[in-house]
Amino acid sequence: MSGPLTIRELPWTDPADWFVRLAERPGIAFLDSAAAGDPRSAASYVAIDPADEVVLADGSMDDAIAALRRLHRPDDAQGPLPFTGGLIGLLSYDLGPSALGVASRHPHDPELPALVVRRYDLVLGFDHRVRRCWAFARPRAGAGADERIDRLLAAALPAAETEVLPLRWIEETGAECHAAMLATTLAYIAAGDIYQANISTRFTADRPPGLSLAGTYRALRRRTPAPFAAYLDLGGGSALLSASPERFVRCDAAGVIETRPIKGTAPRAADPDEDRRNGERLARSAKDRAENLMICDLLRNDLSIVAEEGSVTVSQLARLEGFASVWHLVSAIHGRLRPGHDAIDLIAATFPGGSITGAPKRRAVEIIDAVEASGRGPFFGIVFALGTDGAMDSSIIIRSIAATPTRLVARAGGGIVADSIPDAEYAELRAKIDPVIDPPWPSPTVVDEAS
Repeated sequence: MSGPLTIRELPWTDPADWFVRLAERPGIAFLDSAAAGDPRSAASYVAIDPADEVVLADGSMDDAIAALRRLHRPDDAQGPLPFTGGLIGLLSYDLGPSALGVASRHPHDPELPALVVRRYDLVLGFDHRVRRCWAFARPRAGAGADERIDRLLAAALPAAETEVLPLRWIEETGAECHAAMLATTLAYIAAGDIYQANISTRFTADRPPGLSLAGTYRALRRRTPAPFAAYLDLGGGSALLSASPERFVRCDAAGVIETRPIKGTAPRAADPDEDRRNGERLARSAKDRAENLMICDLLRNDLSIVAEEGSVTVSQLARLEGFASVWHLVSAIHGRLRPGHDAIDLIAATFPGGSITGAPKRRAVEIIDAVEASGRGPFFGIVFALGTDGAMDSSIIIRSIAATPTRLVARAGGGIVADSIPDAEYAELRAKIDPVIDPPWPSPTVVDEAS
Protein backbone atom coordinates (compact mmCIF):
# COMPACT_ATOMS: atom_id res chain seq x y z
CA MET A 1 0.00 0.00 0.00
CA SER A 2 1.08 3.60 -0.44
CA GLY A 3 1.08 4.85 3.14
CA PRO A 4 -0.30 4.51 6.67
CA LEU A 5 -3.97 3.68 7.14
CA THR A 6 -6.38 6.41 8.27
CA ILE A 7 -9.68 5.36 9.82
CA ARG A 8 -12.60 7.76 10.19
CA GLU A 9 -15.95 6.76 11.63
CA LEU A 10 -18.98 8.05 9.72
CA PRO A 11 -22.68 8.29 10.61
CA TRP A 12 -24.45 5.01 9.91
CA THR A 13 -25.94 4.83 6.44
CA ASP A 14 -27.27 1.77 4.63
CA PRO A 15 -24.42 0.53 2.41
CA ALA A 16 -26.84 0.19 -0.53
CA ASP A 17 -27.45 3.94 -0.35
CA TRP A 18 -23.71 4.60 -0.56
CA PHE A 19 -23.49 2.19 -3.47
CA VAL A 20 -26.16 4.07 -5.42
CA ARG A 21 -24.34 7.36 -4.79
CA LEU A 22 -21.04 5.96 -6.06
CA ALA A 23 -22.20 3.38 -8.61
CA GLU A 24 -20.97 5.28 -11.67
CA ARG A 25 -17.38 5.47 -10.39
CA PRO A 26 -15.08 3.45 -12.66
CA GLY A 27 -13.81 0.34 -10.94
CA ILE A 28 -16.35 0.34 -8.09
CA ALA A 29 -16.69 -2.84 -6.02
CA PHE A 30 -19.59 -3.45 -3.62
CA LEU A 31 -19.26 -6.49 -1.34
CA ASP A 32 -22.79 -6.61 -0.01
CA SER A 33 -23.97 -8.64 2.98
CA ALA A 34 -27.53 -7.98 1.92
CA ALA A 35 -29.50 -10.52 3.99
CA ALA A 36 -30.62 -8.28 6.87
CA GLY A 37 -30.66 -10.04 10.24
CA ASP A 38 -28.80 -13.06 8.88
CA PRO A 39 -25.79 -13.98 11.08
CA ARG A 40 -23.86 -14.68 7.87
CA SER A 41 -24.33 -11.01 6.86
CA ALA A 42 -21.73 -9.40 9.10
CA ALA A 43 -20.06 -6.66 7.05
CA SER A 44 -20.30 -4.85 3.71
CA TYR A 45 -17.73 -2.80 1.81
CA VAL A 46 -17.82 -0.19 -0.96
CA ALA A 47 -14.42 0.30 -2.62
CA ILE A 48 -13.65 2.96 -5.22
CA ASP A 49 -10.74 4.66 -6.98
CA PRO A 50 -8.47 1.61 -7.41
CA ALA A 51 -4.74 2.21 -7.18
CA ASP A 52 -3.87 -0.53 -9.67
CA GLU A 53 -5.60 -3.27 -11.64
CA VAL A 54 -5.14 -6.27 -13.87
CA VAL A 55 -7.86 -7.17 -16.39
CA LEU A 56 -7.35 -10.25 -18.56
CA ALA A 57 -9.64 -10.93 -21.51
CA ASP A 58 -8.52 -14.56 -21.46
CA GLY A 59 -5.79 -16.58 -19.86
CA SER A 60 -4.91 -19.40 -17.51
CA MET A 61 -5.01 -19.97 -13.76
CA ASP A 62 -1.24 -19.45 -13.71
CA ASP A 63 -1.81 -15.98 -15.20
CA ALA A 64 -4.40 -15.25 -12.50
CA ILE A 65 -2.14 -16.31 -9.63
CA ALA A 66 0.71 -14.24 -11.05
CA ALA A 67 -1.58 -11.19 -11.19
CA LEU A 68 -2.61 -11.65 -7.55
CA ARG A 69 1.04 -11.94 -6.51
CA ARG A 70 1.96 -8.79 -8.41
CA LEU A 71 -0.85 -6.65 -6.99
CA HIS A 72 -0.85 -7.84 -3.36
CA ARG A 73 0.86 -5.39 -0.96
CA PRO A 74 0.94 -6.89 2.54
CA ASP A 75 1.11 -4.70 5.64
CA ASP A 76 0.13 -5.01 9.28
CA ALA A 77 -2.61 -2.34 9.41
CA GLN A 78 -5.51 -3.20 11.70
CA GLY A 79 -9.03 -1.80 11.75
CA PRO A 80 -12.47 -2.40 13.25
CA LEU A 81 -13.43 -4.62 10.29
CA PRO A 82 -11.51 -7.46 8.59
CA PHE A 83 -11.00 -5.58 5.31
CA THR A 84 -9.47 -2.08 5.33
CA GLY A 85 -8.02 -2.20 1.82
CA GLY A 86 -6.36 -4.64 -0.54
CA LEU A 87 -7.45 -6.69 -3.52
CA ILE A 88 -11.01 -7.25 -4.71
CA GLY A 89 -11.64 -9.19 -7.86
CA LEU A 90 -13.31 -11.83 -9.98
CA LEU A 91 -11.84 -15.08 -11.25
CA SER A 92 -14.04 -16.58 -13.95
CA TYR A 93 -14.76 -20.30 -14.10
CA ASP A 94 -13.04 -20.29 -17.50
CA LEU A 95 -9.69 -20.07 -15.71
CA GLY A 96 -10.38 -23.25 -13.77
CA PRO A 97 -10.02 -26.01 -16.37
CA SER A 98 -6.47 -24.86 -17.14
CA ALA A 99 -5.52 -25.52 -13.50
CA LEU A 100 -6.58 -29.13 -14.03
CA GLY A 101 -4.99 -29.55 -17.44
CA VAL A 102 -8.35 -29.51 -19.25
CA ALA A 103 -8.81 -27.67 -22.56
CA SER A 104 -12.30 -26.27 -23.20
CA ARG A 105 -14.14 -26.63 -26.51
CA HIS A 106 -16.15 -23.44 -25.82
CA PRO A 107 -14.95 -20.04 -27.08
CA HIS A 108 -14.37 -17.35 -24.48
CA ASP A 109 -16.99 -14.59 -24.30
CA PRO A 110 -15.15 -11.47 -25.58
CA GLU A 111 -17.41 -9.11 -23.61
CA LEU A 112 -16.72 -10.70 -20.20
CA PRO A 113 -13.15 -10.74 -18.88
CA ALA A 114 -11.62 -13.88 -17.45
CA LEU A 115 -10.01 -11.95 -14.61
CA VAL A 116 -10.53 -8.56 -12.98
CA VAL A 117 -8.41 -7.74 -9.92
CA ARG A 118 -8.00 -4.26 -8.43
CA ARG A 119 -6.06 -2.93 -5.46
CA TYR A 120 -8.06 -0.49 -3.33
CA ASP A 121 -6.85 2.01 -0.74
CA LEU A 122 -10.15 3.91 -0.31
CA VAL A 123 -12.92 1.81 1.23
CA LEU A 124 -16.15 2.33 3.14
CA GLY A 125 -16.80 -0.47 5.63
CA PHE A 126 -20.12 -1.27 7.32
CA ASP A 127 -20.60 -3.44 10.43
CA HIS A 128 -24.20 -4.68 10.28
CA ARG A 129 -24.13 -6.16 13.77
CA VAL A 130 -23.55 -2.86 15.56
CA ARG A 131 -24.69 -0.49 12.75
CA ARG A 132 -21.42 1.41 12.51
CA CYS A 133 -19.44 2.43 9.45
CA TRP A 134 -15.99 3.80 8.69
CA ALA A 135 -13.91 5.20 5.87
CA PHE A 136 -10.51 3.52 5.41
CA ALA A 137 -7.98 5.46 3.35
CA ARG A 138 -4.29 5.73 2.58
CA PRO A 139 -2.49 8.70 1.01
CA ARG A 140 -1.77 8.63 -2.70
CA ALA A 141 -0.10 10.88 -5.29
CA GLY A 142 0.16 14.00 -3.17
CA ALA A 143 -3.33 13.64 -1.63
CA GLY A 144 -3.47 12.81 2.06
CA ALA A 145 -5.81 10.12 3.38
CA ASP A 146 -8.08 12.64 5.13
CA GLU A 147 -8.24 14.75 1.98
CA ARG A 148 -9.29 11.70 -0.05
CA ILE A 149 -12.05 10.90 2.46
CA ASP A 150 -13.25 14.52 2.39
CA ARG A 151 -13.42 14.46 -1.41
CA LEU A 152 -15.37 11.22 -1.31
CA LEU A 153 -17.92 12.58 1.14
CA ALA A 154 -18.31 15.85 -0.78
CA ALA A 155 -18.80 14.13 -4.12
CA ALA A 156 -21.18 11.43 -2.92
CA LEU A 157 -24.51 13.15 -3.37
CA PRO A 158 -27.77 11.22 -2.90
CA ALA A 159 -28.95 9.54 -6.11
CA ALA A 160 -32.52 8.96 -7.18
CA GLU A 161 -33.86 5.43 -7.54
CA THR A 162 -33.81 4.36 -11.17
CA GLU A 163 -36.46 2.42 -13.06
CA VAL A 164 -35.81 -1.25 -13.85
CA LEU A 165 -36.64 -1.82 -17.50
CA PRO A 166 -38.45 -4.98 -18.67
CA LEU A 167 -36.30 -7.81 -20.00
CA ARG A 168 -37.14 -10.82 -22.16
CA TRP A 169 -35.04 -13.76 -21.05
CA ILE A 170 -34.31 -16.65 -23.41
CA GLU A 171 -33.35 -20.05 -22.01
CA GLU A 172 -30.59 -21.88 -23.80
CA THR A 173 -32.14 -25.27 -22.98
CA GLY A 174 -35.64 -26.24 -21.88
CA ALA A 175 -36.73 -29.20 -19.77
CA GLU A 176 -36.44 -31.67 -22.68
CA CYS A 177 -32.92 -30.64 -23.68
CA HIS A 178 -31.90 -30.45 -20.03
CA ALA A 179 -33.09 -34.05 -19.56
CA ALA A 180 -30.92 -35.13 -22.50
CA MET A 181 -27.89 -33.43 -20.93
CA LEU A 182 -28.60 -35.26 -17.69
CA ALA A 183 -29.01 -38.59 -19.48
CA THR A 184 -25.51 -38.19 -20.91
CA THR A 185 -24.16 -37.28 -17.49
CA LEU A 186 -25.91 -40.24 -15.82
CA ALA A 187 -24.34 -42.54 -18.41
CA TYR A 188 -20.90 -41.28 -17.38
CA ILE A 189 -21.82 -41.92 -13.74
CA ALA A 190 -23.06 -45.45 -14.52
CA ALA A 191 -19.82 -46.15 -16.38
CA GLY A 192 -17.81 -45.20 -13.29
CA ASP A 193 -16.23 -42.04 -14.72
CA ILE A 194 -17.55 -39.80 -11.94
CA TYR A 195 -19.75 -39.81 -8.85
CA GLN A 196 -21.24 -36.37 -9.43
CA ALA A 197 -21.17 -33.46 -11.90
CA ASN A 198 -22.78 -30.04 -11.72
CA ILE A 199 -24.65 -29.45 -14.99
CA SER A 200 -25.92 -25.96 -15.84
CA THR A 201 -27.65 -23.93 -18.52
CA ARG A 202 -27.59 -20.30 -19.63
CA PHE A 203 -30.25 -17.58 -19.84
CA THR A 204 -29.77 -14.39 -21.88
CA ALA A 205 -31.64 -11.13 -22.45
CA ASP A 206 -30.93 -8.14 -24.67
CA ARG A 207 -29.82 -5.09 -22.69
CA PRO A 208 -32.30 -2.27 -23.28
CA PRO A 209 -30.90 1.20 -23.98
CA GLY A 210 -30.76 3.22 -20.79
CA LEU A 211 -30.82 0.21 -18.44
CA SER A 212 -29.30 1.19 -15.09
CA LEU A 213 -27.07 -1.59 -13.82
CA ALA A 214 -27.11 -0.09 -10.34
CA GLY A 215 -30.91 -0.06 -10.38
CA THR A 216 -30.99 -3.62 -11.72
CA TYR A 217 -28.69 -4.75 -8.93
CA ARG A 218 -30.86 -3.02 -6.32
CA ALA A 219 -33.89 -4.86 -7.73
CA LEU A 220 -32.01 -8.17 -7.56
CA ARG A 221 -30.97 -7.67 -3.93
CA ARG A 222 -34.55 -6.77 -2.96
CA ARG A 223 -35.89 -9.97 -4.55
CA THR A 224 -33.25 -12.32 -3.20
CA PRO A 225 -31.10 -10.73 -0.47
CA ALA A 226 -27.99 -12.83 0.06
CA PRO A 227 -25.15 -12.86 2.59
CA PHE A 228 -22.39 -12.92 -0.06
CA ALA A 229 -23.87 -10.57 -2.68
CA ALA A 230 -21.65 -8.31 -4.78
CA TYR A 231 -21.56 -5.75 -7.56
CA LEU A 232 -18.31 -5.41 -9.55
CA ASP A 233 -17.58 -3.05 -12.40
CA LEU A 234 -15.80 -5.23 -14.95
CA GLY A 235 -14.83 -2.37 -17.26
CA GLY A 236 -15.94 -1.63 -20.79
CA GLY A 237 -19.59 -1.22 -19.79
CA SER A 238 -19.79 -4.70 -18.21
CA ALA A 239 -20.55 -5.59 -14.60
CA LEU A 240 -21.29 -8.53 -12.32
CA LEU A 241 -24.50 -8.43 -10.25
CA SER A 242 -24.38 -11.27 -7.74
CA ALA A 243 -26.81 -12.51 -5.09
CA SER A 244 -24.66 -15.44 -4.03
CA PRO A 245 -25.60 -17.43 -0.92
CA GLU A 246 -22.40 -19.51 -0.99
CA ARG A 247 -19.08 -18.81 0.65
CA PHE A 248 -16.22 -20.48 -1.21
CA VAL A 249 -13.06 -20.31 0.91
CA ARG A 250 -11.86 -17.84 3.48
CA CYS A 251 -8.90 -17.54 5.83
CA ASP A 252 -8.08 -15.11 8.58
CA ALA A 253 -4.77 -13.35 9.15
CA ALA A 254 -3.65 -16.22 11.41
CA GLY A 255 -4.21 -18.81 8.66
CA VAL A 256 -7.44 -20.41 9.92
CA ILE A 257 -9.37 -21.54 6.83
CA GLU A 258 -13.00 -22.40 6.13
CA THR A 259 -15.17 -23.46 3.20
CA ARG A 260 -18.97 -23.81 3.24
CA PRO A 261 -20.17 -25.91 0.27
CA ILE A 262 -23.85 -25.92 -0.68
CA LYS A 263 -25.45 -29.05 -2.10
CA GLY A 264 -29.18 -29.76 -1.83
CA THR A 265 -31.95 -27.29 -2.65
CA ALA A 266 -35.69 -26.90 -1.99
CA PRO A 267 -37.94 -23.89 -2.69
CA ARG A 268 -39.21 -21.59 0.04
CA ALA A 269 -42.99 -21.07 0.26
CA ALA A 270 -45.14 -18.15 1.40
CA ASP A 271 -47.26 -20.46 3.57
CA PRO A 272 -45.28 -21.18 6.80
CA ASP A 273 -46.43 -24.79 7.05
CA GLU A 274 -45.58 -25.56 3.42
CA ASP A 275 -42.26 -23.78 3.81
CA ARG A 276 -41.41 -25.84 6.89
CA ARG A 277 -42.37 -29.09 5.13
CA ASN A 278 -40.16 -28.20 2.15
CA GLY A 279 -37.21 -27.71 4.46
CA GLU A 280 -37.89 -30.89 6.41
CA ARG A 281 -38.13 -32.96 3.21
CA LEU A 282 -34.77 -31.60 2.08
CA ALA A 283 -33.16 -32.32 5.46
CA ARG A 284 -34.40 -35.96 5.24
CA SER A 285 -33.36 -36.48 1.61
CA ALA A 286 -30.78 -39.27 1.41
CA LYS A 287 -29.97 -38.27 -2.16
CA ASP A 288 -29.22 -34.64 -1.28
CA ARG A 289 -27.19 -35.57 1.80
CA ALA A 290 -25.12 -37.98 -0.28
CA GLU A 291 -24.56 -35.25 -2.88
CA ASN A 292 -23.36 -32.91 -0.14
CA LEU A 293 -21.09 -35.55 1.42
CA MET A 294 -19.34 -36.22 -1.89
CA ILE A 295 -18.42 -32.55 -2.25
CA CYS A 296 -17.33 -32.36 1.39
CA ASP A 297 -14.86 -35.18 0.74
CA LEU A 298 -13.58 -33.43 -2.38
CA LEU A 299 -13.07 -30.13 -0.56
CA ARG A 300 -11.36 -31.84 2.38
CA ASN A 301 -8.85 -33.17 -0.12
CA ASP A 302 -8.45 -29.75 -1.77
CA LEU A 303 -7.83 -28.03 1.55
CA SER A 304 -5.30 -30.67 2.57
CA ILE A 305 -3.02 -29.48 -0.28
CA VAL A 306 -2.20 -26.32 1.71
CA ALA A 307 -3.41 -27.18 5.24
CA GLU A 308 -1.42 -28.48 8.18
CA GLU A 309 -1.61 -32.25 8.45
CA GLY A 310 -4.51 -33.32 10.67
CA SER A 311 -6.07 -29.83 10.84
CA VAL A 312 -8.86 -30.35 8.29
CA THR A 313 -12.15 -31.12 10.05
CA VAL A 314 -15.84 -31.08 9.14
CA SER A 315 -17.63 -29.00 11.78
CA GLN A 316 -21.04 -29.05 10.07
CA LEU A 317 -22.39 -31.69 7.67
CA ALA A 318 -25.40 -31.06 5.42
CA ARG A 319 -27.21 -28.76 7.86
CA LEU A 320 -30.46 -27.18 6.70
CA GLU A 321 -30.09 -23.41 6.22
CA GLY A 322 -32.69 -20.96 4.97
CA PHE A 323 -32.12 -18.26 2.36
CA ALA A 324 -34.44 -15.72 0.76
CA SER A 325 -35.93 -17.99 -1.91
CA VAL A 326 -34.58 -21.50 -1.22
CA TRP A 327 -33.56 -23.94 1.48
CA HIS A 328 -30.06 -25.40 1.17
CA LEU A 329 -27.99 -28.11 2.82
CA VAL A 330 -24.72 -26.48 3.88
CA SER A 331 -21.56 -28.03 5.29
CA ALA A 332 -18.57 -26.34 6.91
CA ILE A 333 -14.96 -27.53 6.70
CA HIS A 334 -12.09 -25.95 8.61
CA GLY A 335 -8.33 -26.20 8.68
CA ARG A 336 -5.13 -24.21 9.19
CA LEU A 337 -2.68 -23.12 6.50
CA ARG A 338 0.74 -24.73 6.61
CA PRO A 339 3.67 -22.39 7.32
CA GLY A 340 4.86 -20.78 4.11
CA HIS A 341 1.39 -20.84 2.51
CA ASP A 342 -1.04 -17.96 2.18
CA ALA A 343 -4.49 -17.07 0.90
CA ILE A 344 -3.33 -17.00 -2.72
CA ASP A 345 -2.06 -20.55 -2.34
CA LEU A 346 -5.46 -21.47 -0.88
CA ILE A 347 -7.24 -20.12 -3.96
CA ALA A 348 -4.84 -21.96 -6.26
CA ALA A 349 -5.40 -25.25 -4.41
CA THR A 350 -9.20 -25.14 -4.39
CA PHE A 351 -10.24 -23.37 -7.63
CA PRO A 352 -12.56 -24.17 -9.35
CA GLY A 353 -14.92 -24.98 -6.49
CA GLY A 354 -15.95 -28.57 -5.90
CA SER A 355 -19.61 -27.70 -5.38
CA ILE A 356 -19.91 -26.41 -8.96
CA THR A 357 -17.74 -29.06 -10.64
CA GLY A 358 -18.11 -32.55 -9.17
CA ALA A 359 -16.14 -35.59 -8.10
CA PRO A 360 -13.55 -36.55 -9.12
CA LYS A 361 -12.98 -32.92 -10.05
CA ARG A 362 -10.83 -33.21 -13.18
CA ARG A 363 -13.04 -35.77 -14.90
CA ALA A 364 -16.16 -33.86 -13.86
CA VAL A 365 -14.74 -30.69 -15.47
CA GLU A 366 -14.08 -32.61 -18.70
CA ILE A 367 -17.64 -33.96 -18.74
CA ILE A 368 -19.15 -30.55 -17.94
CA ASP A 369 -17.31 -29.08 -20.91
CA ALA A 370 -18.56 -31.89 -23.17
CA VAL A 371 -22.19 -31.79 -21.97
CA GLU A 372 -22.99 -28.11 -21.46
CA ALA A 373 -24.07 -26.11 -24.50
CA SER A 374 -21.93 -23.03 -23.81
CA GLY A 375 -18.95 -21.77 -21.85
CA ARG A 376 -19.58 -20.69 -18.29
CA GLY A 377 -17.66 -17.41 -18.36
CA PRO A 378 -17.72 -15.76 -14.93
CA PHE A 379 -20.45 -18.04 -13.61
CA PHE A 380 -19.28 -20.53 -10.97
CA GLY A 381 -16.05 -18.58 -10.65
CA ILE A 382 -15.42 -16.52 -7.53
CA VAL A 383 -15.57 -13.00 -6.15
CA PHE A 384 -12.88 -12.46 -3.52
CA ALA A 385 -11.40 -9.86 -1.20
CA LEU A 386 -7.79 -10.22 0.00
CA GLY A 387 -6.81 -7.76 2.72
CA THR A 388 -3.38 -6.28 3.28
CA ASP A 389 -3.09 -8.42 6.44
CA GLY A 390 -3.48 -11.62 4.42
CA ALA A 391 -7.08 -12.37 5.41
CA MET A 392 -9.28 -13.42 2.49
CA ASP A 393 -12.93 -14.23 1.87
CA SER A 394 -14.63 -15.38 -1.33
CA SER A 395 -17.97 -16.44 -2.75
CA ILE A 396 -19.09 -18.70 -5.59
CA ILE A 397 -20.70 -16.75 -8.45
CA ILE A 398 -24.20 -18.25 -8.45
CA ARG A 399 -27.65 -16.57 -8.47
CA SER A 400 -25.98 -13.84 -10.48
CA ILE A 401 -26.31 -11.73 -13.61
CA ALA A 402 -23.40 -10.69 -15.84
CA ALA A 403 -24.16 -7.53 -17.79
CA THR A 404 -22.35 -6.58 -21.00
CA PRO A 405 -22.95 -3.53 -23.23
CA THR A 406 -25.34 -5.60 -25.37
CA ARG A 407 -26.95 -8.24 -23.15
CA LEU A 408 -27.52 -9.74 -19.73
CA VAL A 409 -26.54 -13.32 -18.91
CA ALA A 410 -27.54 -15.64 -16.05
CA ARG A 411 -26.82 -19.28 -15.35
CA ALA A 412 -28.01 -22.04 -13.02
CA GLY A 413 -27.43 -25.73 -12.51
CA GLY A 414 -27.31 -28.52 -10.00
CA GLY A 415 -25.34 -31.52 -8.87
CA ILE A 416 -26.23 -34.73 -10.73
CA VAL A 417 -25.72 -38.09 -9.00
CA ALA A 418 -26.76 -41.67 -9.82
CA ASP A 419 -30.31 -41.35 -8.47
CA SER A 420 -31.03 -37.91 -9.96
CA ILE A 421 -34.45 -37.58 -11.62
CA PRO A 422 -34.42 -35.16 -14.57
CA ASP A 423 -37.80 -33.55 -13.82
CA ALA A 424 -36.81 -32.95 -10.19
CA GLU A 425 -33.41 -31.58 -11.20
CA TYR A 426 -35.02 -29.17 -13.66
CA ALA A 427 -37.46 -28.00 -10.98
CA GLU A 428 -34.48 -27.37 -8.67
CA LEU A 429 -32.74 -25.39 -11.40
CA ARG A 430 -35.83 -23.21 -11.82
CA ALA A 431 -36.13 -22.69 -8.06
CA LYS A 432 -32.62 -21.24 -8.18
CA ILE A 433 -32.87 -19.10 -11.32
CA ASP A 434 -36.45 -17.80 -11.21
CA PRO A 435 -35.91 -15.37 -8.31
CA VAL A 436 -32.92 -13.97 -10.22
CA ILE A 437 -34.56 -13.38 -13.60
CA ASP A 438 -38.34 -13.39 -13.13
CA PRO A 439 -40.14 -10.58 -11.30
CA PRO A 440 -40.48 -7.83 -12.27
CA TRP A 441 -39.43 -9.17 -15.66
CA PRO A 442 -41.39 -11.46 -18.00
CA SER A 443 -40.86 -15.22 -17.68
CA PRO A 444 -38.07 -16.72 -19.79
CA THR A 445 -38.68 -18.01 -23.27
CA VAL A 446 -37.19 -21.37 -24.22
CA VAL A 447 -35.03 -21.26 -27.31
CA ASP A 448 -36.25 -23.48 -30.14
CA GLU A 449 -34.25 -26.67 -29.57
CA ALA A 450 -34.82 -27.80 -33.15
CA SER A 451 -33.06 -24.76 -34.59
